[in-house]
Amino acid sequence: MIRFTTDLQRSFLGRISDIFAMTGGVIMLVVAAVTVASIIGRTTIGQSIEGDYEITEMGLAMAIFLFLPACYIRKGHVIVDLFTANCKPSTLYVLELIGDIVFTIVSFTFAYRMTLSGFEAKEYLEQSMLLELPTWWTFIVGVIAMTVCGLSGLYRLFAMLRGGNHD
Repeated sequence: MIRFTTDLQRSFLGRISDIFAMTGGVIMLVVAAVTVASIIGRTTIGQSIEGDYEITEMGLAMAIFLFLPACYIRKGHVIVDLFTANCKPSTLYVLELIGDIVFTIVSFTFAYRMTLSGFEAKEYLEQSMLLELPTWWTFIVGVIAMTVCGLSGLYRLFAMLRGGNHD
């Protein structure tokens, strides 16, 4: 049984987002290694890794999507508090509530639209040019990550409305 806690970082979704972030970090390391190997090969023997740009493009897309849930849970997104620095806590609470509602809706909307795009890419056999990698793979990662973002938003909203700490 999953027990509800108002501490989103210690919840099931928090642990999943940590695993996603670590996976994204591993993907970034692999992309960096491929890039370095390609540059060294191009410089020394005049031969780069075929499809290194495609690997970088798809790898970075997947890594960025995998970082989003952890960033949201830890409140790591950029916040400009120029207008809210001197607001009352009740005003800040309402603004954070509105922000979480918007983020949750946008996350689920992205997941839905990316699902449709992924099905379309699979249906039309869309693939990268050199390596002929199917592009719908990256959509799977994006859909899962954006769904976790949306669920985290719902979790945070529920915690706020239950009177929990929003930090």
